[in-house]
Amino acid sequence: MIPKRLVGIMGLSWLSACGGGASATFAPPEFSYNGSHPFPAVVGEAIALTPAVSGLVDGFVVSPELPTGLTINGRTGVISGTPTRSSGPATFAVTATYRGSHSTYSLVLSVTDPPSHLSYPSPATGTVGAALTPLTPKITGTVEHYSVTPALPAGVMLDGTSGLIAGTPSVATTLAPYTITASSQAGNTSFIFLLAVAAPSPGSNH
Repeated sequence: MIPKRLVGIMGLSWLSACGGGASATFAPPEFSYNGSHPFPAVVGEAIALTPAVSGLVDGFVVSPELPTGLTINGRTGVISGTPTRSSGPATFAVTATYRGSHSTYSLVLSVTDPPSHLSYPSPATGTVGAALTPLTPKITGTVEHYSVTPALPAGVMLDGTSGLIAGTPSVATTLAPYTITASSQAGNTSFIFLLAVAAPSPGSNH
């Protein structure tokens, strides 16, 4: 027969080995998505974002819903698909769960529409010393920057942000082509703009 004192010690030892009777706890899974911040998805182009995971994960969920055309795999956490509509940068909370524990990663995602169908009123004419009627571009999609090559005639400028062409020509030029390019992270598009600058007419004040 085992003395009661030893039974008590053995019981305490068994409880200690099993965590004192309390339910075991597990460290939250750690994970992240690689890429830019925000990640620049493009309308019409397929993407696949795979999380780097440390530890076991039971599943993934995201809130709010991802942009149209994108889905998350609830088992692997892979975000994939082809975006169909542009949207500004937004934060999506991706949560990984494991045995009652969870961890959340804030994924910032934007969907841009590549610039296309750039055009200006062309051909255009100006006169030395007279302000050029401002020319505004027509464009589809998102544009981050406009550029032109070769340089426009002296006194005429292209606004790199809006694409507006304006100014007062100071030198006469024959009709010439200028390639204007609208660019973004999603791509670029170009238009050949024709411009001539006439000398001032005799007797004018220019």
